Amino acid sequence: MKGWILLLGAALVALPASAEDVSFNGRTLQVAADQEARPILSMTGSQYVLPRTQEQLLARAPACLSAQGIAVASTDPVQGVVQAEVLTRFRASFANRILRSQLRLDVGEGFFQLSESALEIAEDGGDGAFAYAPLTQGGGIWEKGLSALIQAENKVVDCLYQ
Repeated sequence: MKGWILLLGAALVALPASAEDVSFNGRTLQVAADQEARPILSMTGSQYVLPRTQEQLLARAPACLSAQGIAVASTDPVQGVVQAEVLTRFRASFANRILRSQLRLDVGEGFFQLSESALEIAEDGGDGAFAYAPLTQGGGIWEKGLSALIQAENKVVDCLYQ
């Protein structure tokens, strides 16, 4: 019996953290529900469909991202994935802030989808030194930060449709 209890305890420790899907401005947020601060783990948008090949979309993506000040970190044409680091500046609670995230653009034949992960926030004191912390679903700062990020994403979507 004691062995079963230890085995059960080990199995419970190995389970992944609990996450909850939350809708926000047409996106799905994955929020860590097992933590009091409720860090936002990721944000996923809709899958967009358009009459373009994967090759055409991958060729267009860097210019569309660059137009929003987003530098492409890597492109994998075989997997149809473009990755970039995004820095979104916005104002909240009487301070300038920066939301940093990892953007992933999944591209296929006639479709694409944007998602963001590793969402972190910092106060921009103007001195170039930033102390990033996970973006949490507390107060109103997260809503303002994600709204600014969504505005930039929407411009990328519009560009890919042109």
